[in-house]
Amino acid sequence: MRITVVGPGAVGLLLAARLSQAGAQVGILDYRPQRAQDLDREGFILEDEAGEHRLRVPAGAEPAALAQCDLALVCVKAYQTEQVARTLAQHLPAPARALTLQNGTGNVEALARALGDERVLGGITSEGATRLAPDRVRHAGRGQTHLGPAAGPVDDFSRQVAALLERAGFQTQAVAGAQNLIWTKLLVNVGINALTAILGQPNGMLLELAGARSVMEGAVGEAQAVGQALGIEFLHQDMQEAVREVARRTGKNISSMLQDVRARRRTEVEFINGAVAAKGQELGIPTPINATLTQLVRALEQQYL
Repeated sequence: MRITVVGPGAVGLLLAARLSQAGAQVGILDYRPQRAQDLDREGFILEDEAGEHRLRVPAGAEPAALAQCDLALVCVKAYQTEQVARTLAQHLPAPARALTLQNGTGNVEALARALGDERVLGGITSEGATRLAPDRVRHAGRGQTHLGPAAGPVDDFSRQVAALLERAGFQTQAVAGAQNLIWTKLLVNVGINALTAILGQPNGMLLELAGARSVMEGAVGEAQAVGQALGIEFLHQDMQEAVREVARRTGKNISSMLQDVRARRRTEVEFINGAVAAKGQELGIPTPINATLTQLVRALEQQYL
């Protein structure tokens, strides 16, 4: 299976590194030509519990490279998905599929509009990854990965992708119900990302600070109420404990939203806490904590955007 990782962020570089180490045929597609050229020429460094590893993974900025791809792993920010979907529709060959492992809501839908449900996989991962520099990523915590078709039952292709990620060292399971996956991960992001961005702390500190833990649980409870109203079947019976467990396992990880704030980039808060608040308003379900967290992160963005 020929794989293209679309987006060399923290998770994208982690996936490219582990897949390359497992012997997979993998490349990186970046929208920034100079960064792609640097990655292609110099490679990048993966930090993990075993030390530092320099890897060389082919990288480029030309979407035409997708023509040789069987699977596109979409790892861009949620607000970039529409553009990526259009690019994939133009260059990804008909048999190939796209798998989103992104944060937030709307990514599966955007890809499905461009490619069709049958060519899209939805997935989630709680692996912790921190990009320390354009050419350096830290594997900051182990987690679980789930994936499945955008619609319909689990198929052979989904099982093959899950097996491939297993060989790359990720605990992976192929399951049906992409929206159940997306909303399960959404609750994790709702509880962790905005709070860590506001407080400037790694994930684990949310469990150490009583006030932060209380707000985290309140935000998750609101999101769970919205999801249940939508008919979502969450992967875990106790979603509060599932979110706490992710915070424990990735305790030293710097969340993607905190990484964005520190780098003075646009965050994904509109697709995470903002999405919960918007859907709650539509359904008549109060979501004051998520609405407040969204406004606070927006205020952080307004200081530099």
